[in-house]
Amino acid sequence: MKKEILIIGAGNIGRGVIGGLFSESGYHLYLYDVMAERMRQLKEQGTYLVERAGVESKYRVLVDDFDVLDCSDDRELVECMEKVSLVACCVYEGAFSSICQSLAKAISYRAEHGAGEFNVLLCVNALGAPDYFETALATALQENQKAVEYLERKVGICQVLVGMGAMPSTEELLKEDAFAVTTRLEGHIGIDEEPFKGTLPEVRSTSGVKKGKAQIYRKVYAGNMKHCMTAFLGKAKGYTYIRDTYEDEWVEECTLGAFYEAERAVAAEYGFEEKERQEWIDSLVSAPKNKNLQDSFTRVAADPKTKLSRDNRFVGPALLCIRHGILPYYLAKGIAYGFLYRDEADAASVELTDFVKENGIEKAVETYCGLAGEDWILKQLILAQYKEALKLR
Repeated sequence: MKKEILIIGAGNIGRGVIGGLFSESGYHLYLYDVMAERMRQLKEQGTYLVERAGVESKYRVLVDDFDVLDCSDDRELVECMEKVSLVACCVYEGAFSSICQSLAKAISYRAEHGAGEFNVLLCVNALGAPDYFETALATALQENQKAVEYLERKVGICQVLVGMGAMPSTEELLKEDAFAVTTRLEGHIGIDEEPFKGTLPEVRSTSGVKKGKAQIYRKVYAGNMKHCMTAFLGKAKGYTYIRDTYEDEWVEECTLGAFYEAERAVAAEYGFEEKERQEWIDSLVSAPKNKNLQDSFTRVAADPKTKLSRDNRFVGPALLCIRHGILPYYLAKGIAYGFLYRDEADAASVELTDFVKENGIEKAVETYCGLAGEDWILKQLILAQYKEALKLR
């Protein structure tokens, strides 16, 4: 029987990383995305390219075994959920509610017809996503006892750690295929194995991990934060791409400083053991720098307003640092440079920088970072780092 996976959200991560890896491993893909016209074009084209770019080599995968679902309503989506056993959600938080509504319909059907195990892979960086899905589904199904029992016994809501970056392809590749996606050749996809029902899929560069709910905080607060901070600082130095910063000692010192502050705080909060911590640190810090990837600041630092919010990748770990007696010196620097980051094509960055100009950095920190009186230590650190950053401009 052909292995199948439904992918909700057919962007660079969904179509490129998840779709590419599962396609390589013999899976038939069902793709669902609300971009109706673009998906119609992909359906007509019938194939797309995934280019895996490594440090020293690269190769291409032609994905041609897929169906595109109609997105005019959720009928085909629900029908697909009723028959497949594996769903990957590669979407932003704004889509969570509607996806849970469709999942609830499918779970009710599966419960009524005695279907087998059903796993939902949350390939998202939204913190607390599994808890959101579990609560939303339990609430939606609470009047259907059979569905509630099926949810508890046979449904796995699994956090996925996507450690394989995806980004827009070069103009040359896009001329060849408008749907092409470029991803890192190196990297790893980790599926939280504790809630997973049944046997984990055997897919290239994919394996089970433990403590997935805790690991996503480490990934976002340390790994993703460092990547974004590189863009903030790199922009201030006049660079354009992540690879442009590789030889800049100041950028490296600052981003690594913030990384280690965040990693220590997350380890203290979630109880990661020393051996596992060091292995994870080595996998990120010691990995060869990939100059074949043209990863722009525009993509990495997109929507800084969200990235600088209280529970996101800068303020979140900085507050954890203070809770555990760690001074978030470099994290505060990252926040300060976030308020200096301006991309005229990014409405959120324009809003932030205009707000600072009109109201001052202190009011901006209170408004966008959500820092109150009890957060005075972090607030003062950010203000000091912002003042210092202005001297260096």
